[in-house]
Amino acid sequence: MTGKRKVIGAAAAVHLALAALYAWHIPAETVVPYAFDRAVAIYGSFSGVRNHFDFFAPSVSTQARADFRVIAADGSVRHVRLATPSAEANNRIALMLTYYAYPSERERLLRAWGRYILQLHPHAVAVESRIEALEIPTLRDAAAGAAAPKWVELGRVMVRKGEAPGH
Repeated sequence: MTGKRKVIGAAAAVHLALAALYAWHIPAETVVPYAFDRAVAIYGSFSGVRNHFDFFAPSVSTQARADFRVIAADGSVRHVRLATPSAEANNRIALMLTYYAYPSERERLLRAWGRYILQLHPHAVAVESRIEALEIPTLRDAAAGAAAPKWVELGRVMVRKGEAPGH
């Protein structure tokens, strides 16, 4: 085996070993030495080797979305989604959806979004905030002929212009 092949083989082995180390659902970065973790973090920024791949894990939450009905004074209704042209901003918006997992924060979150949408649409007199989750059948259910994935409403709150925050 030539020297070049040995170096490539060693690099591939190190890469695969790191990927295997960080693939577990154990935060390896908390137990490895800082200098090693720092080097792996830099390498991982370029290669993705340090990512914890949870896509198929049961701990991964389902996809969720916020939907709003903007109601004008004349009774007309317009549907609005909270989204931007920026993928990074949309990721941050999606991150807010994770707070819906806390029962104590659900209504507060929906009301805050409703007030925000009211600010964006000054002609509106009310906004109905809704959160939905994508219900995906398990592989076993899908094989047995279960229905296709569907959006299921988890919560709904009406916010009217002029009402006090929190009501």
